[in-house]
Formats: sequence, structure tokens, C-alpha cells
Amino acid sequence: MTEPLPLILLTGFLGAGKTTLLLRWLSEAPSTGRRLGVVMNEFGAESVDSQLILRPGLPLQQVSGGCLCCASDSELAHAVQRLVQEGRCDYLVVETSGLADPDNVIDQLTDEDLLPQVRLQSVVTVLDADWYAHSTGGQAERVLCRKQLQYADVICLSKCDRVDEATREFVSGEVSKVNARARQIRLPYGLPEPGEILSETPAHLTLDPAPSSGESHLHSTYHSLTWRFPVPVDRSRFEAFLSGLEPREVVRAKGFVRFTSSPGTLHLFQTLWGHHLIEPFPNEPAPEPVAVLIGPHLDAEAYRERFRRLAFGTAAVIRPQSGV
Repeated sequence: MTEPLPLILLTGFLGAGKTTLLLRWLSEAPSTGRRLGVVMNEFGAESVDSQLILRPGLPLQQVSGGCLCCASDSELAHAVQRLVQEGRCDYLVVETSGLADPDNVIDQLTDEDLLPQVRLQSVVTVLDADWYAHSTGGQAERVLCRKQLQYADVICLSKCDRVDEATREFVSGEVSKVNARARQIRLPYGLPEPGEILSETPAHLTLDPAPSSGESHLHSTYHSLTWRFPVPVDRSRFEAFLSGLEPREVVRAKGFVRFTSSPGTLHLFQTLWGHHLIEPFPNEPAPEPVAVLIGPHLDAEAYRERFRRLAFGTAAVIRPQSGV
């Protein structure tokens, strides 16, 4: 019987920077001599983030279409077991959806059927310092974020370069009130080294489970919409579309798009709480142009209509009256 593979659980709310941290780990993995395997979970039906980390030879499994905390135990277990059986990695990282409750995921990863194969070594939570300091979002989002912090062994305060030192100190102090035992690292200045994480004693094992509040999970009010772009779109109209997304309905949007001005270039776009970023995506093979919207009480048909107008113009979506 071989030793179980150590596993790092990577959590954090939507847009906190989990995939950005994972990309840094992947870029440094060859120099460490440790082979990294990844289980990627996304709330939407289309996995955009897995396209960001995809590279030749990377052991990767995907669990899409919902949160790991509510997926069947077998989905996560099978994804982990496939990576273990392939024998091409020395440790695993499971990146959860930003809407996942960590306690249920931890229960699945420490199930007796998985224990001979993997060992949950550490829970790393990424927290958007700018978002946390300015109280964007509703109470339910803050409750889930707090829960993600409570279970962490390592807390990475992301986007610290976007706030001043006073704000960084304030956020650090507030986080310590939630979880004083976790080690804090400020991104992008520092980096939690996988080697250190894999050698540390996991503090989360001493944490008493949080009592159930009886409330439904946050993502019970969240929905996702996937739209595949049939044609390139006008960039200025697309940026206006992103700027016009209602943050109370669309918390997160991401995907790939081609523009009429440069149809040969694929672009990655991301939005969070009303702010968007668009940049060329040179990776090959290029994924299909697609958009994923995630948010509470999302009116999927209304946004499909807006995508149709964006792609084809107003005339393409006028529907004939009955009998005409």
C-alpha cells in the first residue's frame, strides 16, 4: 500500500483569485520537483477556469455544473481517484466553486473510502481584500465568506496592491478575529509555497464543525447561464454590455469572445461586482467563444435576449406576432 497523496483544498468566494494563485503554483511546479494534479470545480455548466490552467501533461479532472458541497459524493471521489490511479502527480489541489461551503467538501475529502488514497493536508482560502474592506455584496455572501475563512489553515489576502497599507492592516485584523490560528499571506507580494504547506501540521483537523444554522446554502439563490457566441461581436457594444450588467443579478461573468475588428484573436473577459477586464487569450488550442454568468435570482431568458441582440442586432430578435 502506497502512502496517500497529500491534498490542498483551495477555497474562496467568487472572483477572489483562486485560479490566479493556482496558476502561480503551476508555473513554479517544474522547479520544485513535485508534480501537481488538479480537480477543478465550477458553478456553471462550462468550465472557463480549467481552460486558463490547461497545459500539456497536466493531470486535470473537472466537476462542473454545481458546487462540490452539493455534488454527489461519488463525483468528487471519482475525480480524485482517477488522478491517484493515473500515478502522474505527487500532490493534488482541489479548487472549489466560489459558492461552495467548505465543511461539506471537507467531509467528502475525509471520507473513509478516500482516506487510503488522499490525505487532506491543508485548506487554503483566498480572500479579496478590496472586496472585504468595502462590504460589497449582501449578508449571505459575507456569511459564506466568513465560513470559508473559519476552515482555513492558510489565508491569502489577494489584490493587496489595490488598497493602501491602512486598509491591508484593517482587513488583516478583521480576518484574525474570524480565524486567529491561520497563517496570513498577502498577495501578490507573497506566495504560499506548496512545499511549506505540505510539510505543515494541518490545523483544520482541530476545528470543531460549525453548527448548522438550518439555512439553505447561498447558491440555492444563485443561478448560472451559459451562452455560446455564434459570431464575433462588436467590441464597444460588448464592453457596454458588460458595463450594463446589474451587479445584484450578475456577480460574476467570464468567458471567451472574438471581436469583429480582430476575429482571429480570442479574448478572455472577466467581471466581478460591475468591474470588467478584457485581454487577449493566446493559448492553443483555443476554446470556443462562450460566456458564463453567475448571480442571485438571475433572469436567464432576459440575458439570453441581450446576448442575441449583441450578436445579431435588434432586428434578429423581433418575433412575429401569431398569424403573421
